[in-house]
Amino acid sequence: MKKFYKEPLLHFLIIGALIFVLFSIVNKDEDIVSGNKIVVSSAEIERLSDNWSKKWNRPPTETELKGLVDSYIKEEVYYREALALGLDQNDTILRRRLMQKMEFLSNDLADLSTPDETALNKYFLDNQEKYELPAQVSFTHIYFSLDKRGAKAFEDAKSVLSGLNPLSAPEKGDSFMMEYDFVQETPFEVERLFGKRFAEKLFTLETNTWLGPIESGYGLHLVRIVEKIDSRMPELASVIDKVRTDFMFEQRQKMNKEIYERFKERYEIVIEDMPKKSGMAKSMKSARELS
Repeated sequence: MKKFYKEPLLHFLIIGALIFVLFSIVNKDEDIVSGNKIVVSSAEIERLSDNWSKKWNRPPTETELKGLVDSYIKEEVYYREALALGLDQNDTILRRRLMQKMEFLSNDLADLSTPDETALNKYFLDNQEKYELPAQVSFTHIYFSLDKRGAKAFEDAKSVLSGLNPLSAPEKGDSFMMEYDFVQETPFEVERLFGKRFAEKLFTLETNTWLGPIESGYGLHLVRIVEKIDSRMPELASVIDKVRTDFMFEQRQKMNKEIYERFKERYEIVIEDMPKKSGMAKSMKSARELS
């Protein structure tokens, strides 16, 4: 299992076998297509019935089930006639849909292997930046309005600061549109509320001391840090669901890329020069060099 995650390219033959098996499972007992013969199998009827039940929370009546089968036959008839007329050619929407179905197939293959705790722990340690809990700060502040005080706001703030002690929080400033006490706010939250420069300065301040003034988008603030919590890594158990989801997503991405590259090797790809007057020749040349 560990080698599978470490060296997936060595297992392409296994992947190919899985694709073959999956196609066999998907196509087992499905409609038998032979010339102009359309056979709606019991497995297909059951699938139609199950889909109806999931949508309406009840099984279809006999009449409704007959309607589902008739709709399926109509769809199959039109599908075959469209293929006969070549309507599938040069259809961008259809091409994209088929590409999506191939990607869904490779995603299903990736999901066949459920990571064990060892694999998840390694992924967790290798991607710590994804799960690191941000620093937090709790603080109180006294606000001084630049609109109200103008050039005197800074002097007024410094004057109030000189008379404060570490535990006092007198209302000597101006009224503020938000609260005065903030608890365990992250840098992102502080920046969203007060601006980037204020947030950067705030997290450098000492605790239990009135400091400032610090400027924000609102005006000036005297600030006292009540509590600071440094960034830290959580226990794996507390984020294991997210780690598993991220791990499986990355495995799907790798599987998609791996299968695409293997399929691509089967083709000779020729990209012709674009006419110079189109203005795209240069970009197409760059695309060929990158490929």
